[in-house]
Amino acid sequence: MNSRNSMTGIAVIFSGVLAQAGMAQETQQTDIAELRKILESQAQQIQAQARLLEQQQRELQLQKQRLDQLAGQSTGEQARAEQPPAQQAPQEQPQTVEKQSSTARQTATANNVEAAPADAATRPPEESRPQQEITVIADVGGVLTPKGQLTIEPTLSASHTSSNRFFFQGVEFVDSVLIGVIEATETSRNYVSGQFGFRYGLTNRLELSAKVPLIYRDDRVESTIVSEQNDNDGSSTTLQDLTGKGLGDIEFGLQYQLNNGHDNWPYFIANMRAKSTTGTGPFDVSRDEDGLETELATGSGFWSLEPSLTMIYQADPAVFFTNFGYVWNMGRDVNYQSGNTLIGHIDPGDSITGNFGVGFALNETMSMSFGYQHNYIFGTETEINGDFTNSRDFQVGSLLLGMSLGLGDRTGLSMNVAVGVTDDSPDVEFTLRMPFSVMLFE
Repeated sequence: MNSRNSMTGIAVIFSGVLAQAGMAQETQQTDIAELRKILESQAQQIQAQARLLEQQQRELQLQKQRLDQLAGQSTGEQARAEQPPAQQAPQEQPQTVEKQSSTARQTATANNVEAAPADAATRPPEESRPQQEITVIADVGGVLTPKGQLTIEPTLSASHTSSNRFFFQGVEFVDSVLIGVIEATETSRNYVSGQFGFRYGLTNRLELSAKVPLIYRDDRVESTIVSEQNDNDGSSTTLQDLTGKGLGDIEFGLQYQLNNGHDNWPYFIANMRAKSTTGTGPFDVSRDEDGLETELATGSGFWSLEPSLTMIYQADPAVFFTNFGYVWNMGRDVNYQSGNTLIGHIDPGDSITGNFGVGFALNETMSMSFGYQHNYIFGTETEINGDFTNSRDFQVGSLLLGMSLGLGDRTGLSMNVAVGVTDDSPDVEFTLRMPFSVMLFE
């Protein structure tokens, strides 16, 4: 019995050893299979790299043949053959980069505009909007109109402003129970302007500009007044639909480039703009016997002067731009009499303007830009029967989207859209420009 038990134990131990050996063998086979897969993968990668190297060698040979052909087409083939072809290859790419930079700079500066309130009585929408498109002088590093060149810039702009306002004056006893006067006003304003802009390069760094606008305006204001007193209801609705058209305020400007923009510095441009009173002012329009306007003004009625500073920084293929300025609106004595009301001196509120954005060159002839502009406009001070009153300050902010297309060496096309983001800004404004240049003096 003891010998039988011993044999049985040995058999169990031997079978366990065999099982472990089998498992080890299976593990080894699995490891070998995995190693084989890894080696096959590496072999495929090596083959792919070899094919890529062969393709690169063929491309290098093709480029060398093209360079040899370019070298053979130039004058003096023997002298050109002794010169290494690699020195001739980069001639075309820097020109492409320069054209893209020029296109992006034109788009950036074409969108360097300022918005003014469309609903301000003494400020038509075009008053605080310095519009300039800057061309690039590659040989002297300038960004203004070259010396002796005249640029004529026809411009068409249109804007729309709408608002719905609700006023209540009275007593509220419980929710939805109002005792007093309720006034609801719905306003819709349309503005279209055709402009002829001119820019002339006095020097490569000094530019003279002018702008002559023709304006059409259409305002529709509908007011409804509902009153409730002693259980007697009454309501009245008034509709005011006015238009105005004619010559706007002619503008003059002077721009001077302060530096050449070298050593990774931006271009700095000092601007000075003056706006006249050639348009019909708000106190020059026709009125009825009650003193109410029968037409809309096409001008502000006040002279203004605006100094500003523009900065343009190039980082191919992008161009960053910003502008900051201050608009000084000059007050004057109006001396307007309407019934028993005498309006004496009026001092329109000044404004602080600013915008920034970036332009991208999509190719040699097309670019896009994105930006934001904001104006802070101070209230107007008005003398009425010897007493001075001040209106509220307001802000005008808009998002900008622009696109420029080069149609030739001296002609271009730019489109800009401004979307209002504040209550006092136009809802949307669209501007289309098509500048073309002629060289008057070399």
